[in-house]
Amino acid sequence: MFEPPGELSIFAGLVDGFGWRSPAQFIRVYAAVARRIGEREDVTDRQVRRWRASSPPCPQPGRQRVLEAMLGIPLEQAGFRVPEHRRNPVTTPVPVLDPIPELRERPNPMERRTALAAVGGAALALAGIGAPAATAYEGHRVGTDTVTDLRQGLASLYGLDDRFGGATVGPLAAAHHTRIRRLIDTGSYPETIGRQLRLISGETAEHVGWLAFDAGDHTRARTYWNQAQDTATQLRDDSLAVVVLASMSLLELREQQPRLGLDHARRAAMLAASWSPPSLLSILATREARALAMLGDSASARSTLANAARLYEKDRGSRPAPDWTTFHGPAELAAAQAELFTAAGHHRAAVSWLRRALERQETTYARNEVLQRAGLAGALARSGEAEEAAHHIEQGEALLTEVSSGRARESLAVARRELQRVRPA
Repeated sequence: MFEPPGELSIFAGLVDGFGWRSPAQFIRVYAAVARRIGEREDVTDRQVRRWRASSPPCPQPGRQRVLEAMLGIPLEQAGFRVPEHRRNPVTTPVPVLDPIPELRERPNPMERRTALAAVGGAALALAGIGAPAATAYEGHRVGTDTVTDLRQGLASLYGLDDRFGGATVGPLAAAHHTRIRRLIDTGSYPETIGRQLRLISGETAEHVGWLAFDAGDHTRARTYWNQAQDTATQLRDDSLAVVVLASMSLLELREQQPRLGLDHARRAAMLAASWSPPSLLSILATREARALAMLGDSASARSTLANAARLYEKDRGSRPAPDWTTFHGPAELAAAQAELFTAAGHHRAAVSWLRRALERQETTYARNEVLQRAGLAGALARSGEAEEAAHHIEQGEALLTEVSSGRARESLAVARRELQRVRPA
């Protein structure tokens, strides 16, 4: 077995999730895949252990191709520092199933299920996302156990997003969505299961869109959100429609389209009013307040944000909230209050609230911490506090070594421009 690490690196988590938990297992699969794609098969135990380290060295080009074929994702998304000229935006995974002689014997059915997770490059094992139940492939019969697996996979993707950011997790979510669509198209199931599959497909499409948004690809985000919106309409499912509208609202605010952002947030709140927990309504009210502030309606923005805070305090776990809402809390509310002051030109007041937001930010939300530090750095620069602004930019950039978020990177770039404006040197 590999030495048990204190905290798994991304690559080690992927490898262990696929079931290649010993050097011999990994080397056997590596050699089989290398043979398939015409690369050298030899790799040493020592080399594999170096790849599993927290800061792994970039493999030689041939080895890079083998690893990408094994994992099904570009190597930089597995935690390696790959030079720009060697990055492959599209990878072709090699299935490591029965056609490879060394892997034909699967005495334990759980091992076969682990191997099935590798089909199509499904690197979802990092999140503990298992493949659908084996029966989904053997005879294409889909049951409740498959639906449970798929839903657990989606829940795990939410946690991965918070830790690693949209650019890293996006391909994993897209693979999960592809699997669901394949089951819908080729599986055998009663209508009750079919509806659940279509709903999970819509929810996963929404999350793929969110991850694309976080990565900075707004066109791709809109494409997936349109798919999710169509599913919500077909199924008449307001909960899915609400999360899509909430996400689209945030995108419009990011693109400086507050009127559209306001419309999306209000429409979502209307759909959610009769069934939503207060925490979800608080998120929507927060986005409505931000849009109103950008539109120059300070009084309405303040009262709407105050209502968002009351809703959050009212919740306290009174009703189960959807997984996607767990990020919301005191840090988000404080950051929204800062945005109201920023929109009004009160930058020193914004600094005070942004400091509160950063203090209250949970450490599990690394990407959100980068966004908070970027916002604070920008406000500090506009307030003439260049040294502290530079400190927070530096801290945010350090976090970007573990979080791949185009949104966070662009926010830091904006803060850097603000700093250069007040301190050109």
